[in-house]
Amino acid sequence: MDTSALQLESRFSYAPNSLGYCGRSSANIKFRRCILKGNCEGVEEEMTHFIVLYPYLKTMAAISGLSPFSHEVIESFWLGNDLLKKVKSADYNLLLNNFLEQNVPEWLVNELREKKPKAFIPTHLFQVLHVGVGRASGAVPFNLETINNCMIRWGTVESVETKTKRAHVKVSSLKKGVGRYSLQQTEEVVPFDPRFVLGLAKGSKVCVHWNWVAKILTAPEEARLKFWTDKVLEYF
Repeated sequence: MDTSALQLESRFSYAPNSLGYCGRSSANIKFRRCILKGNCEGVEEEMTHFIVLYPYLKTMAAISGLSPFSHEVIESFWLGNDLLKKVKSADYNLLLNNFLEQNVPEWLVNELREKKPKAFIPTHLFQVLHVGVGRASGAVPFNLETINNCMIRWGTVESVETKTKRAHVKVSSLKKGVGRYSLQQTEEVVPFDPRFVLGLAKGSKVCVHWNWVAKILTAPEEARLKFWTDKVLEYF
């Protein structure tokens, strides 16, 4: 078991699972225990019940020859890394087959077969924009608000409200232009759990997911997230 990999996964799955959008209700306590105590027993099993996440991990595992629960594979989906350079356009069909195995609605998979992407970059943002946030599960409407809520956005903490456990963060968000998305800076007040982001302070580099401070980013993580976000946006 790769504890660091499962802790990374738990950080990004915690908020949408708390909201009832992804995975089983039994997952949340396991994610929290994994993040806080390093006891990640049961997290791998919970991941296999995520209708969208698991097909991507299986796809990248097949491409790379690594475990779907390895740090490299999990990071490639959420933040992006060099594993994505191994991906070929033909691998898109592998993802669609994995969708069917995961019981993604057949009508959606058939639609996606007809709507082949200009480039296949199997990251979370690709899923959000190409497949469409909420379309596989029907959990939320597909619009700009949910796109930004679901997107892994990065930014800088401007100030921290210790008592209310809220951070004022300047984050990179999407706006829709004439047929294309682009990035803009927005200022948002985002809840956080101080146990999950130890040492959060003014100037911290963080990522936000579903109105939650998911992680304090290292400089390399922030660079990878920026790089692969830009790569995906070249085609959307």
